[in-house]
Amino acid sequence: MRRGAPRRGWVVAGVAAAWLGLAGGAAAKPTAPAWRVHAAAAQPSARLAPDAETLRAKGFAQLRAGERAAAARTLAQAAEATRTPRLWRLVGDLRFHQGDREGAVLAWKAGLAEAPDDLPLLERTAYGAVEVGDYAAAAEAQAEVVRHLEAHLAAGNATPQLAMGRFMAPDELLVRHLVRWSELATLAGDFTTGEQAARRLIRRAPARVEGHLALAYMHLQAAEYGEAEVLYSEVLKVDPHNTIALNNLGNVRYMDRDLDAAARQFEAVLEVEAPSAQAQSIALANLGELLQLQGAYRDAEALYLEARDAAPEGAWSYMGLASLYDVTGRYDAAVEVMIEGWERDASHLTRLNMHFFEPEWAWQRDALIAEIEGDLDAATLLWKRVLKGDVPALKKAADHHLRGLEQLRD
Repeated sequence: MRRGAPRRGWVVAGVAAAWLGLAGGAAAKPTAPAWRVHAAAAQPSARLAPDAETLRAKGFAQLRAGERAAAARTLAQAAEATRTPRLWRLVGDLRFHQGDREGAVLAWKAGLAEAPDDLPLLERTAYGAVEVGDYAAAAEAQAEVVRHLEAHLAAGNATPQLAMGRFMAPDELLVRHLVRWSELATLAGDFTTGEQAARRLIRRAPARVEGHLALAYMHLQAAEYGEAEVLYSEVLKVDPHNTIALNNLGNVRYMDRDLDAAARQFEAVLEVEAPSAQAQSIALANLGELLQLQGAYRDAEALYLEARDAAPEGAWSYMGLASLYDVTGRYDAAVEVMIEGWERDASHLTRLNMHFFEPEWAWQRDALIAEIEGDLDAATLLWKRVLKGDVPALKKAADHHLRGLEQLRD
């Protein structure tokens, strides 16, 4: 591979595996925690006022009849009237299982306003806020979950019942929640807290790699590549086949503009015996971007498509493919594929984990998304920036999109 100053953005490979799959990196997509929806969870501790009692009874009757949307609306009214956290928890669960992620988070937050130490509500808020891309709220709630777990361990109490890792040993459960806290804080841009949580985990379990991976990820997101390189290299000395460290060390090499070394790291992921589908997909997409940098568009497209097939739920392959189609003049296909990526990135996780040497590539991605979302003003502004920028490969695409946007306005 030829060396040079890379122009393309880079997916931070392995982050999803790091905070969803954790040490094993096996989970390719978050699954909803096992929150059971039943009446007992929302029984009030005190007698309700007559109007509220009527609403509650009506809501549970609707729930028993299978009318979940109506039950959620009615029980939300009862929760507002009674300020009962357990009712808010149930309302949030109903909304979540109906696909209303934002409504679910609002309900759980309303419950926390009445009971800030309610652990099931904290866990739900930490999970649900990620689903809607609110990493600051997720990190804040996750910090409280960790505080509760540490207090239980210090007091020698039984491990509280949590949906995440409910059958784990207490120490293992705390490790996983500390990793999650560090990475959520990092994704929220709170690098200080991300580092503190990672170092807390390292002190608790110095021989395990999870804390070192979380700390390395914080440095990577903070553009502190030297520190990230040292930490990922240390992990690989202990676990040479750790796909998170391999992928993200490849990103460090890419940021250093050593494309040959970056390619070797991504290829090493594919050589690991039975890598997770997600790790394989990200490595393939990253190799595709290396080829795109060199103008080997046909081979790059093949790798993007292979990455898509390996993990169809991941947004990164679609976004990379959309960029390639746009650069090569397949504008309609670029928008169609970007829609696929945009739909898979409701949490903004992929966008948060793409880094660019030149801002024009970020503007291209965001301009395509603005077109999809119908924000013509934002799309026009971004394409004008691309057109005036310093990346020749994007100017033809920018001109095409600007003319199309002008026609839409006419």
